Amino acid sequence: MSSLLQFTDLTKVNQIQENFITYFRIFAGLPGVRYVEGAATWIATDGGAPGTQMLKSDFPSDAVDQYIDAVLVEMGQYTSAIDWMVFPGCRPAHLGERLAARGRAGGPDGKWRLVGDIPGLGGNWMVVDLTDLPSAPPVSERFHIVRVNDEQMLETWRQISSDGFGGGEYHNFQQAYARHGFAQDALKHHYIGYLDEQPVTSGTLLLAGGSASIYNVSTPAQLRRQGFGGAITYVIMQEMCRRDYTWSWIWGSQLGKSVYARLGFVPADFGVREYQWRRG
Repeated sequence: MSSLLQFTDLTKVNQIQENFITYFRIFAGLPGVRYVEGAATWIATDGGAPGTQMLKSDFPSDAVDQYIDAVLVEMGQYTSAIDWMVFPGCRPAHLGERLAARGRAGGPDGKWRLVGDIPGLGGNWMVVDLTDLPSAPPVSERFHIVRVNDEQMLETWRQISSDGFGGGEYHNFQQAYARHGFAQDALKHHYIGYLDEQPVTSGTLLLAGGSASIYNVSTPAQLRRQGFGGAITYVIMQEMCRRDYTWSWIWGSQLGKSVYARLGFVPADFGVREYQWRRG
């Protein structure tokens, strides 16, 4: 933790949370997806993308244990595994402590257990200053990037994303993104990188909650280490600058962290904690 940038601007952290929530909200209403907003904001799927997450909690401090148990029971109708995200803006302030205590007690009726308590998500959150972009990363002259502007291109984006993330179907992404359109003022903008005519990488820009972030950067395993992921990330960062954003953030996988670091991203502790629950 000491090696992480301590990111204490709570206004920006709240913007990050709202951007994160918007990413999942886009899937609301699809078959197999249950999305709920209220005192607890969460998403649960039937095993497919985009997964099951508790996104925001706003509980009264004098009844927090009851709220925790009620949420576990409700979400348990749709899933047996929950990643409960606690951002600094979640309430009450001691929510993380209560989650840990309820986990040790076994949750409602002893049916849920806290199996993971991850401070800072292992440093996978990263932040970047967009006012000082590095030079463009080197990549083949045969490489070029296009913005997705219709459903046929979105299907190509889905295929390359699926290949890059290990072969998942990604049909939820196709449906969710298609219904939100491809206008210049849309919340989401999708990009495909091509080597000549072959799609080789993909990425998404999400503008929401007062911040801009990059999601879904994906390159199939056999095409990695040629600079494609870094190049498409850089183009999305340039688009952020064009839209007058001065900073950005990303949740980087262990595989992608070194790519983002070369583009100026720094591991940061946003004060986010993750509590992993399993039933049984």
